[in-house]
Amino acid sequence: MGFWKNYGFSLALLAGVIAGGIFGAIWGEGTAVVKPIGDLFLNVVFVLIVPLVLFSMSSATCKLCNSGLAGKLLGSSLVVFLLMSAVAGALAFVLFMFWNPFSSANPEAFLADMQARGGGGGLSLKGAIAGALLPMIAVAMLAGFIVALLKEKGRRIAEFLDKATDLTVRAMRYVMYAAPIGVGCWFAWTVGSLGGSIIGEYADALAVYLVAALAVFLPVNSGWVMAAGGTGMLGRFWHGMVTPSLTAIATASSAVCLPLNMEAAVGMGVRPVVADSVIPLGTNIHKDGSVIGGVVKVVFLMTVFGAAAPSWGSIFMVVGIGILVGTVMGAVPTGGMTGELLICSMLGYPPEIAAVLMVISTLIDIPATLLNSSGNVVAAVVVNRLTQ
Repeated sequence: MGFWKNYGFSLALLAGVIAGGIFGAIWGEGTAVVKPIGDLFLNVVFVLIVPLVLFSMSSATCKLCNSGLAGKLLGSSLVVFLLMSAVAGALAFVLFMFWNPFSSANPEAFLADMQARGGGGGLSLKGAIAGALLPMIAVAMLAGFIVALLKEKGRRIAEFLDKATDLTVRAMRYVMYAAPIGVGCWFAWTVGSLGGSIIGEYADALAVYLVAALAVFLPVNSGWVMAAGGTGMLGRFWHGMVTPSLTAIATASSAVCLPLNMEAAVGMGVRPVVADSVIPLGTNIHKDGSVIGGVVKVVFLMTVFGAAAPSWGSIFMVVGIGILVGTVMGAVPTGGMTGELLICSMLGYPPEIAAVLMVISTLIDIPATLLNSSGNVVAAVVVNRLTQ
């Protein structure tokens, strides 16, 4: 009984993901028939994310201001975000210095393939909500700050925000009961439409990314958690990350994982006020997976279309661009060409090359989302330790 209570949902979600992957590999483009089911599920989740972010961030900000920890928590969060992203980006750069598979690539092959495979983008509702997520966080924090300033006059509003957060979380839990089916359908379409794309000239980019991603996801994240809470916290962390990780792999959306990450962090012992603040903020401005992706794209451009491959002297430039790309990219599946256009602009390449980078973004979308999502839980664990 206890086993199914602890792992039943995760196993059902895993079964949905596996089934979706199998059907996607068999049916290919035919999986478009189940895509609307996945779209419907993700759209409902994204609609609920709006009140979840507004209520939870407002309530958390109000509590922080009343506790006197607001400045300390925000400062600690930004430092932890920057440090984690820098470590992830530097690790990817070091990997490239010992193994750069792009050195023998043919630029003409990528340019010829650009029109055939370029494109991308998620659902319009996801794009609209993700684009407004950071402004929503800013408005919610401002509202919480104002309620805290009202002191006794704002007590009832603060209680309303707290109860509204609980109700929204409960509604999200009910919706997540449909996750095995909804996520499975979405993953089936993802595999069916993109599975064959990993073959060919882009395979090297995916391979080097997967190596760097695996290194960050397991040993590096474990190191951060160990430093913050020891072996006990490490066990709770990986136990709690099963469901959020499966959701990240299946949906390729950090925003969809947001409520699961918040719940998982609290289950690990992170104070609710920290989880409700750090994780929504990190979903927008802290993306280790996107940072590594930015490093991969910069090295790719410099090696394939540039005069020479990156050297040790360019580590700060390459990692810096990666961190900047990780900050501006959206928290949705294939979240647009903003990061790609930024890279082309900063390195002086024509904007048309962004279509080549967009294909790489599509291929690394799933492992990047896994790193983006899990990294925010790691950050919450570390910030919780720093602000105790």
